[in-house]
Amino acid sequence: MGLAGQNQVRHMYVGTADVADFAALKAGSANSLVLLGADGAAVAAGKDFKLFQKDALGNIISSDTIKTDNVLHVSSVAYTAPTLKKYTVSALTVDANTLYTVNILISGHGSLSPEDEYLKQGFYKAVNGNDQEDIVDGLIASLNRNFSREPGATASTNKSFTFSKTGTGATAALVVEAKADGAGFDGDKKIDVYTEFSLDVSATTYPTVTLTEAGSKGVGTGYQVVEMEYFLLGERGDTLRKNAYPFDINGPALVSTPGGSYDLIEISYFDEGRDEAKKSKKSLTIAMPTAASPNAAVNSVIADLNTILGAGSVATIKA
Repeated sequence: MGLAGQNQVRHMYVGTADVADFAALKAGSANSLVLLGADGAAVAAGKDFKLFQKDALGNIISSDTIKTDNVLHVSSVAYTAPTLKKYTVSALTVDANTLYTVNILISGHGSLSPEDEYLKQGFYKAVNGNDQEDIVDGLIASLNRNFSREPGATASTNKSFTFSKTGTGATAALVVEAKADGAGFDGDKKIDVYTEFSLDVSATTYPTVTLTEAGSKGVGTGYQVVEMEYFLLGERGDTLRKNAYPFDINGPALVSTPGGSYDLIEISYFDEGRDEAKKSKKSLTIAMPTAASPNAAVNSVIADLNTILGAGSVATIKA
């Protein structure tokens, strides 16, 4: 008999503020939340607890009752900004009648598998009288033209990359850089931001290809939280997902925005049936924006957890 089931889940809450008690939650703004004892009273050391939240419709929702003795691990995760991967192609040698080709190999295109690769290219054939800047200009024009075939792109811009030039004449260099998170993202759609890609050049005389910024997806970015909302709220939100057409629920279930930044709290625990030997492992993720007062709200939740679990159990997120 399989041990996996509906009880082995990970729930997700995106909050805007931590309030003092249940009355403040009912009177508060949408997506406010509060950590309380399972009976609705204030938290206390060793006491079973729940997370309560006011949704956008004014309803009060809650997590499972979490027994303190069943908590396996709790951690706080501070927001880390993403960095954009960037290559520079410099020291180009002008070889007349040579075809210069820029190869951008994107991993994970169309799925989460790194083996699904997508090759996009730019071309320029040098002629007599060209200098390095002419080659760079030609490659930029070709790359923009080829990426203009992508959804939402124009003749000069696209959602995934920027192609630019540094220097002039003999010092001209091509810069290829991934773009930052865009707006209007839907969690069930493939993102247009590529952090996993490589760049190479084909030419008679090989230029200097430099990875000038390694790139990082960051932690707690708006894109990540929107995706987590969509995929982790399947059991408690859009339970039918795409089986309810034309009444599908699209977009964030709570309050995250692609351009936002979030601090996170991860709680791992288990439930154990009264007459069963097996344990059903569960997780609860709390995301709160770093906003104008970066960590005050999330640190308030952390303080409550430390009251329940013991001082120093969860690290405070520094401003």
